[in-house]
Amino acid sequence: MTVSLRQILLVKSNCVPARKKAVPRKKRPTLSDIVSRLRHRLLRLFTILSRRIRRISRDVSRLAGQVNAVSAQEKQLAAQLAQTNQSLNGLSGQVSALAARTEPFAAQIADLQAEVESLYATSRAVRTVLQGRVGTTVSLDTNAGSISGTLTAVGDDFAQIQEPTGDIVLIPLANVNSVT
Repeated sequence: MTVSLRQILLVKSNCVPARKKAVPRKKRPTLSDIVSRLRHRLLRLFTILSRRIRRISRDVSRLAGQVNAVSAQEKQLAAQLAQTNQSLNGLSGQVSALAARTEPFAAQIADLQAEVESLYATSRAVRTVLQGRVGTTVSLDTNAGSISGTLTAVGDDFAQIQEPTGDIVLIPLANVNSVT
């Protein structure tokens, strides 16, 4: 039995565990390396903080300007409010004076309104009666006399009559005393 070198190597590699490669150990940093890294980190941190402080300072300055502007506007508005209150007080006095001057007329106005309403109520009743008689022959008794003819139209405050002669007469409803 002849054994080749190759077979021997294969058998040996299967039987003998392979040696683990040695993991290279990290080199311990020196004290100067540690100091250098710390210094570098501190410089970066200082740079970042400096930028942030400058940005915050700009923002504070801008906000201070805005606060000053708002304060100035507030003073202007306070002055305008005081002036408006003064004007309002003056107008209140004028309204009171006008109310006192118009008070005596209130009773007269109420009487006139009642009279107008009674006149309007009468003409409303006459209009209602006449609207049912459009196209018929009617006789209206008025303050000026009696008018007879065909009732052709009734408006809000008038009646239109065509007389037998063909004349058209407009009569205010307020003047109508009776309808036959």
